[in-house]
Amino acid sequence: MRNYIVGAIAALSIAGCESVPIYERAESLNDFGYSDQKIEDNRYRVSYNGDASTPRAMVEDYLLYRMSEITLEQDYDYFKVIDTDTECHTEYEMRGDEPCTRTNAYAPRFPYCGFGYVCNPSQTIRETKRYEAVASITLHDGDKPEEDPHAFSAQAVQENLGDQIVRE
Repeated sequence: MRNYIVGAIAALSIAGCESVPIYERAESLNDFGYSDQKIEDNRYRVSYNGDASTPRAMVEDYLLYRMSEITLEQDYDYFKVIDTDTECHTEYEMRGDEPCTRTNAYAPRFPYCGFGYVCNPSQTIRETKRYEAVASITLHDGDKPEEDPHAFSAQAVQENLGDQIVRE
């Protein structure tokens, strides 16, 4: 019974260390978090850079939430998304012994082994993906045009996404 309790405590402490994506301003250009730049009086470029634990949908929600914050901070009612893009950055990490051994056989193992090489069976490849979403927006007063699919009520975005935003 004692071993069971010790194991349960260890499992809970490991689970407590799991990374949760935090909504915060990026400290530098390549850091994780949001950043924005004023282009004109009512035009902004906004981005959110997630880490490896931030799913694409969360990166895009955090971006949308930041756009609503800017709109309300500047005393506007709604914003229009002029253009948007979400990029996926994939990184590979090799773990284990040397990745390839020279042979006389052709054994392609893209991207690490090629002609005349075979991959060692103890070698593992870890793939991580992180997402970065960028958008240009314009800020507007008044009622959001219902027929415009690119227009978002800043207050509605705050109300609908506010519970999903994880802060420190």
